[in-house]
Amino acid sequence: MRDSDLYTRILGIEAPWQVSAVKVEMTKKEIVVQVERKPGEKLCCRTCGKELSGYDTRR
Repeated sequence: MRDSDLYTRILGIEAPWQVSAVKVEMTKKEIVVQVERKPGEKLCCRTCGKELSGYDTRR
């Protein structure tokens, strides 16, 4: 099992989201998990359920 698959299961990540990277920082005693939306996937409003396009992204 790949690290991304493992953390997807541990964190309960579901579509349209996916674990895109896992980085282990041994000196800081940290594990950094990067989660991204699958390209082209719509997002649903939690209030009304309407599908929306993402427009504000950061890295």
